[in-house]
Amino acid sequence: MFDIFSKLASNKIKSFSAIFLWIILIGVIAFLTPSLSEVTTNDRQDFLPVDSESINYLQMKNEKFPREDGLPGTLVFYNESGFDNKQLDLINSFLTKIQTENKYENIFQITSIFNTPLARSNLLSEDKTTMLSIITFAGDPASEKFEKTIEWIREESEFLNQKNPNLETEIHLTGPAGILVDAIKVFKSIDLRITITTVILVLVLLIIIYRSPILAILPLVIVGSSLFLSQSIAAFLSEAFDLPLNGQVTGIMSVLVFGAGTNYALFIVSRYKEELLLGKDKWEAMQVTMSRIGPSIVGSAGTTIVAMIALVFATYGSFRALGPMLATAIFVVLLSALFIMPTAIVLFGKKIFWPINIDKKIKVKQKGVWFKIGSLVANRPRMILMLTILGIIITSIPGLFIKPSFNLLDGYPDSSDSKKGFEIIRDSFPEGELAPTEILVYSSEVKEIFNDKEFINLIYSNLETIEGITRVSGYLRPNGYPETRKICLCDISSAEAFYENMRFVSEDNSTLKIQIILKDDPYSLKGQQIITEIRNTLENIKMSGYDFYVGGETSVALDTKKSIDHDMTLLGPIILLAILLILIILLKSLIAPLYLLISVIISYTATFGIAIFFFQYIFGHSGVAYANAVWMFIFLVALGADYNIYVMSRIKESTKSLGMIEGIKDAIGQTGGVVTSAGIILAGTFSILATLPLRDLFQLGFAVSIGVLIDTFVIRAFLVPSIAVLLKEKNWWPNKNNRL
Repeated sequence: MFDIFSKLASNKIKSFSAIFLWIILIGVIAFLTPSLSEVTTNDRQDFLPVDSESINYLQMKNEKFPREDGLPGTLVFYNESGFDNKQLDLINSFLTKIQTENKYENIFQITSIFNTPLARSNLLSEDKTTMLSIITFAGDPASEKFEKTIEWIREESEFLNQKNPNLETEIHLTGPAGILVDAIKVFKSIDLRITITTVILVLVLLIIIYRSPILAILPLVIVGSSLFLSQSIAAFLSEAFDLPLNGQVTGIMSVLVFGAGTNYALFIVSRYKEELLLGKDKWEAMQVTMSRIGPSIVGSAGTTIVAMIALVFATYGSFRALGPMLATAIFVVLLSALFIMPTAIVLFGKKIFWPINIDKKIKVKQKGVWFKIGSLVANRPRMILMLTILGIIITSIPGLFIKPSFNLLDGYPDSSDSKKGFEIIRDSFPEGELAPTEILVYSSEVKEIFNDKEFINLIYSNLETIEGITRVSGYLRPNGYPETRKICLCDISSAEAFYENMRFVSEDNSTLKIQIILKDDPYSLKGQQIITEIRNTLENIKMSGYDFYVGGETSVALDTKKSIDHDMTLLGPIILLAILLILIILLKSLIAPLYLLISVIISYTATFGIAIFFFQYIFGHSGVAYANAVWMFIFLVALGADYNIYVMSRIKESTKSLGMIEGIKDAIGQTGGVVTSAGIILAGTFSILATLPLRDLFQLGFAVSIGVLIDTFVIRAFLVPSIAVLLKEKNWWPNKNNRL
């Protein structure tokens, strides 16, 4: 069935035709599809299951507290000496100017201690060094106008300090609005950076490996066209099927496509060169190459594709959307590797190795380091196996002590304005103030819900019994205390303004909004436990005609964790089973595929342990992005099988003619160089993610790079061959005709 791969490279007409059709396909797809940047989003709530409580809360809030309220941002003023009257007057004038000018006409309202004195305890820190103002923005958060408004306020803040040197106040815009704009800016800046850095790195590595400019440039051109085509198709699928894609998709797709594509090119060129050195002409050499290498490339790509496609069963939107996109990308790369890469290479013939003249080489070199490693493994399989397993066990231990992180801002660059403001708030206010939890109480029966004071007070009293809650605010208690304990130092009009600004009651009087401040870090697992208690408490006091909806950052984090935990439990077995089936079909055996699959699993555990050790104890990260644990598993299990397939296929081929010991030596010796080169390139491309200012991408890139190197130098070189030697003919059971 794989003969078709070799037939396209059998003459010039077929080769040129394949390349011409490829160019036409790219042009048509690019013309008909939107750009990938037009369909991406950075709102975490877009990725949650539609039936999660956080989403239900958001839908109810948008309905009962309409989007005219907009998206809030928090303007942070920090003065380490505290604010004097003159500084307060300057800040008040600044806020008034911002609201009055409203340059882009999408500032809905500003809440501060100046226009809402009752909010003073919530907006001014106890040490008087930090003051907050809540700016509510109208309009589409994804629009250019929205971004310009945020940047305008930041520019005006800088100008305020420049104009008034005695102000001596740091001003930062954070909160959901500031964070969203900073996220968009970060992802815009890294997309091109990733692509350029990846191209340069791969080009340098290919030049070092081949010492040929043609062999370095040609694969990059073909893989680059594959990336362009993949991104166009991904944008189309996202738009057509309403699949949310976050800003990380371009970066991950770039490194995956370049890594996998150059790997396939290395396998083809290595075997092509080997066949040329055996005296075949270029057409015959490529036909033999693709007939031998084609199945391995299909199998390698297949493991990655099925792992990604399996993510369509995920509940977490990031997995469900990005998985098929990456599967599409690998499929496109596979097509280019099977049909375009061979046809382009064979057109150059032996000239592709220029300036090296391979005609001067008599035979394939068989005395290198990898033949020595093959001999060591073949002669001492038990010792090699025991030492390898021991090393894997030791390196896996730190993975048991993972600290998950759900704080999105932890992963942002330290230079971002939103993170600076967030850190000031964290140092100046109780931790819970960073991300308040909100409850919506909806009644379909009571016309004016605020009149049911008995039930409202019942809710408050039950919430106050939950350990871990420091303040419950809402109608009847805007400052977090009952009206009877409220100390009002303002007039009636100020109180009315406070109620109006806080909007505790919906316009149709059917819904109450309650704000809860947690004692502990709202992004911690402990914070999520409190959300669970809140939901359980509300469920216990629920009355006919009333519904509760719990939302906020901590609620989103809890629902995210539930979704990811569910997906990992469901998808892990599906992915492993799918990969196992591919290995069985490819190798026509049950035993070899089984231990190959086990080998990539234990490789993942070792990688995970090493990564956790570096993240938490060397790099000082506060935790590991929770979704990254899943992405590490998917990438490492899928990619980890690639080199095993290639090596095992060569072992199967070599031992048929050379026997056990010599076949193992030959297989490891012949594949050692190319697999090592491929592993270094794949690890190198993923390591580019580790150079980015985003913690989540840094962690993913670092972990996958480590995992690829472990697969390259440990699993493929020592673990798998040692097991193969020990099992002998049992490797191919129950196929008795394929002896090892």
